[in-house]
Amino acid sequence: MSRAVSVSLQKGGVGKTTVAINLADALAARGNDVLLVDLDQQGNATEGVGFKEYYESEGPHIGDVLTEDDPVDIDAVIREREGFDVVPAHVDLDGAEDRIRNSTFGVLWVRRRIVEPLLGDRYDYVVIDSPPSLGPLSDAALIGSGNVIVPLLMSEPSVSGFERMWEQQIVPIRQEVDLELLAIVPNDLSGNNEEKRIIDDLETSPFADYLPAFARSAEFDDDDSPGPGVRRRIAFRRSWRDGKTLREYEPDNDMVGRLDELARVVEAGTVDVGESETEEVTASA
Repeated sequence: MSRAVSVSLQKGGVGKTTVAINLADALAARGNDVLLVDLDQQGNATEGVGFKEYYESEGPHIGDVLTEDDPVDIDAVIREREGFDVVPAHVDLDGAEDRIRNSTFGVLWVRRRIVEPLLGDRYDYVVIDSPPSLGPLSDAALIGSGNVIVPLLMSEPSVSGFERMWEQQIVPIRQEVDLELLAIVPNDLSGNNEEKRIIDDLETSPFADYLPAFARSAEFDDDDSPGPGVRRRIAFRRSWRDGKTLREYEPDNDMVGRLDELARVVEAGTVDVGESETEEVTASA
């Protein structure tokens, strides 16, 4: 089943862009046609896939799609790269957010002009890197995708950011349109007691069912596991610097498998809190 998903949290510095880029890569590696859409005004995903030159380009760009006056067709701003295609961010996205805010149906533009024309017919999956703040552009990304993955640092400020996002954005949107939380992804973990405490808290919270198997505290007790969640690896920063995904930069990195498991969650449309894909394959071998 084709699906669009936003990677979103209304707080910066949580590794949102890293998850979005590498989720798109993992979905593509599983044989899917994938489009990565960078709607973050900072353009970090655009730079992280090697397309920095498009961020201030004069040609057609995403801001020309998200406008009320004679919008360009989305095909005009899609850029091809190995593995998956990309709609780069542009410096004009702040202007696009103002146009969305001031238009009666602006929050529907991402759905009507990007997702609906492309999803299913051309792409199996559309992954959106959302802005790291509450606002009309972030709302439009969530409404357009209908699904969200939330990356979280295991810290109180990050968890508080998710709670605000849930109460102030996700719940109000869900009162009007369908919006599913697919997964909460503990990200950039280094292995301290605070991380363990917060994972334990999440497992006893109403959001426990949104933690994938690889993100659960049982991984602390597995001698063969590096620990739960997406772990801190210098290769993530180095791959972004080189405009590559983690798989392209270091295909044997132990986090590639974690990202593949996250891609499986997106394909299934739900978290399976049982065995990980790796364990399933081992059991059936």
